Amino acid sequence: MKKSFLFAVMLCCAQLLSAQQERIDLSGTWRFQADPMGFGKTPGSELYQAKLTESIMLPGSTDEGGKGMLTTARYVDRLTRKFEYCGQAWYQREVIIPEEWKDKEITLNLERCHWETTVYVDGKEIGAKEHLSVPNRFLLSKQMTPGMHILTICVDNRLKYPMDQWNHGTTEYTQTNWNGIVGKIELTAYEKTNIHALKAYPDIETRTVTLDITVNNTTGQPTNGLLQLIINEKGGKTVSEQSFPITLKEGSNQLIKEISMGKNIKLWNEFTPYLYEVKAMLTADNKQDSKNITFGMREVTQGKHHIQINGRNVHLRGALDCCVFPLTGYPSTTIEDWKRIFLTVKDYGMNHIRFHSWCPPEAAFHAADEVGIYLQAELPMWIKDVGQYPARRDFFEKEMYAILEEYGNHPSFILMCNGNENEGNFNVLEDLVKKAQKHDNRRLYSASTARTHTPSDQYYVSHVTEKGWITVYEGKPSTDWDRKKESDIDCPVIAHETGQRCMYPNFAEMEKYTGVVSPRNFEVFRERLARNGMLHQADDFFRATGAHTVLQYKEVNESLLRTANSGGFQLLGLADFPGQGSAFVGILDAFWESKGLVSPEKYRKSCAPTVLLARMPKRTYMNNETFTAKLEIYHYGEHPLKRGKLNWELKDGKGNTVKKGNISTPAIPCATVDSLGKVNISLNNVSHAEKLTLHTTLNDTYHNEWDIWVYPCQQTAADDYVYARTYDEKVKTALQQGKKVLLIPENVKGRKAKFASHFWNPIMFNWNPMIVGTLIDSNHPAFGEFPTTSYADWQWWDILNYATAMELNDLTDITPIIQSIDTYEYNQKLGIAFEARIGKGSLFILCADPDKDIEKRPAMRQLLHSVKNYVASKAFTPAKELKIYQLDALFEPPVKHKKGAEDNAAIKQLLNQ
Repeated sequence: MKKSFLFAVMLCCAQLLSAQQERIDLSGTWRFQADPMGFGKTPGSELYQAKLTESIMLPGSTDEGGKGMLTTARYVDRLTRKFEYCGQAWYQREVIIPEEWKDKEITLNLERCHWETTVYVDGKEIGAKEHLSVPNRFLLSKQMTPGMHILTICVDNRLKYPMDQWNHGTTEYTQTNWNGIVGKIELTAYEKTNIHALKAYPDIETRTVTLDITVNNTTGQPTNGLLQLIINEKGGKTVSEQSFPITLKEGSNQLIKEISMGKNIKLWNEFTPYLYEVKAMLTADNKQDSKNITFGMREVTQGKHHIQINGRNVHLRGALDCCVFPLTGYPSTTIEDWKRIFLTVKDYGMNHIRFHSWCPPEAAFHAADEVGIYLQAELPMWIKDVGQYPARRDFFEKEMYAILEEYGNHPSFILMCNGNENEGNFNVLEDLVKKAQKHDNRRLYSASTARTHTPSDQYYVSHVTEKGWITVYEGKPSTDWDRKKESDIDCPVIAHETGQRCMYPNFAEMEKYTGVVSPRNFEVFRERLARNGMLHQADDFFRATGAHTVLQYKEVNESLLRTANSGGFQLLGLADFPGQGSAFVGILDAFWESKGLVSPEKYRKSCAPTVLLARMPKRTYMNNETFTAKLEIYHYGEHPLKRGKLNWELKDGKGNTVKKGNISTPAIPCATVDSLGKVNISLNNVSHAEKLTLHTTLNDTYHNEWDIWVYPCQQTAADDYVYARTYDEKVKTALQQGKKVLLIPENVKGRKAKFASHFWNPIMFNWNPMIVGTLIDSNHPAFGEFPTTSYADWQWWDILNYATAMELNDLTDITPIIQSIDTYEYNQKLGIAFEARIGKGSLFILCADPDKDIEKRPAMRQLLHSVKNYVASKAFTPAKELKIYQLDALFEPPVKHKKGAEDNAAIKQLLNQ
């Protein structure tokens, strides 16, 4: 027994040694030389013939090696590379080819080069490659004879073709424009008769898989061989094992084999990511070669409004990956890193990732296969002049075929798009789609996200269709709406880049940046905040704006879940985007880690395979009204739901039940958005201003809730104060006489406020009102009869949209009670409401319109009532004092500026204008 065990161990070790002999890992220390002037390829300056003098570690980048220019700049529109380098860079080392590799085919594999890569052996050029999305491979059989050789590689990270600066395959703004080789670097030896490619085409209807096998015979003559094919469940039992005698001509040979997978096939999808392994072994001329792949039994088809996986409609709940890797500056090539990201995405209820204008490394596809995430890969294309440069167009076509060849077997790879928001000659883009569809039918294809819908699109990702706007950027107080009309086009339509509401940065995040980029944009924002005397409020700004963003994303997501014919949405973003102007739009930071704003469990209440929904006409009510909600369900779960019971309960802020009930629910099939019933609740028992929450629970498993606010109809307000709409001598006199004054000015200098936070980011989109949220002193007695949190919840909609934020920079001692949070680029002190002592008197200023459409604004009426009672009370004793001249300065007539046509070059580039 012991001898048998020892023999098995020795055999295993021998096989491992044999495998190691077929592959030489070239990771480690390489010699290095920077060549920013590009002289290294010119006669007399040939660096490929010299011994380079510096050193660097590969895989890696020049940034990681500390090569290039030490950066002192502090960019506010992106993270700052600590070392910047652009140009040719040279890498060199010796390699020893074993005697066993004599007469074998030898390939150099360079994974993830950036960008053009030229290879030299012993001072002689072998060739150049320019793939960004797949490994660059070089055949070195003639040059790499047994013995020692000098391998030299030149990597040039300058843009080779005219590109807009934004595409994430080459941009400085997300992954950085790094130079280097960051994935596997190895030499591989093959027999002269070898399996060059192996593709799996599953057919779930016939329960078969067709294997397309390319065998290369470089012996110079025809030969016979034996092909053995073994298919296993990954990590499990053998499904099929077959052998075929084959005759091989000299050169490339294509073999097609259809293999039965048995009756009990396991389908791959987001819920059951079952994988199969194929091992192909070729024996010819008494030598063996093998190739392994994994695949999934899955089929992607185009439904009327939905993408279908294995014949079932799928609704894509997606997020964007814009190639943000703050520690390295380049995308990871390890499966573990990608599994962490994808598992996080699934924790937050999502099933899809779109790779915005780039294609990830192979590790991402393997991770997605295992986790069960649907991927959309794209070419590194985001251009407004499609068709202008033939060489660039050829590059894109070659890159497209390379991506399909390299990653086509992965079941997670369900969608392929040419790129983002392209403009120009769409005949060129449609030609690429048609060629891709013909080349590989295992996924669906689209010409471009947004801009133009082409006849060949099998799905369409866009802001807008010919029937109207489909992307949802912000919610509304009403939830009784959807995008059904706009989604009714000739193919599945996916809402493009939904959300995009930005928040204030979290300065505590800065300590995470221990890699190649520095958060100097954070430093600048923090310094400006400190200069304006508000650094102590930084965390409050982050928390208030973050909570508001979470609030918005709940409504954004649910609006598209309510849309029965929606093909899905792609959120921008679940994680922050630190480039293109520093867009803090995510509930996760740039490291795909939680900001502490919302738990995955709470987020999944409104973004998951099964979500309870409510259609409500509004959020604010008077207590003589009836609250009505139409309850629905979104169900794209793994299994149908059995008949059950929907429990609903309206609770007050203390958890007391106002009213409750239940609704019997029918069996609910998968891929369903349907009504469950309706609730009508009289609010006449609510005696004071209160926030109520509607809770729903289905079968004790699925939960969701929505807040409403109820105010009493008849209220008596005190009037022991002076009420004014204009700052004038009467107000000054009243203050000098020691009176209490409530000033709600009709005209005031400042910015028109808005409920929703700023779009995307204020540096890129310099749009009014340039406000990222609202901080409310919720414990202040002015809100004694107006229940509120510290951020702008839905009852603030009809207040903020009729309000003005005054600029209070000069009032250093004043902290606004209702404070509009300025953008992090400028950090001005803005206030909608504040109070102060003026001499003997007390002044409360509220810059919100108390008259316009007031009959439709119950929250504003209630806020006025609460503030008036506070101003009339003994509690109205402001702690801070202002001088009359300071007040006068606030109400000086605004300086008139000539209107100018101010161009924003950055935004014009983004919008392809």
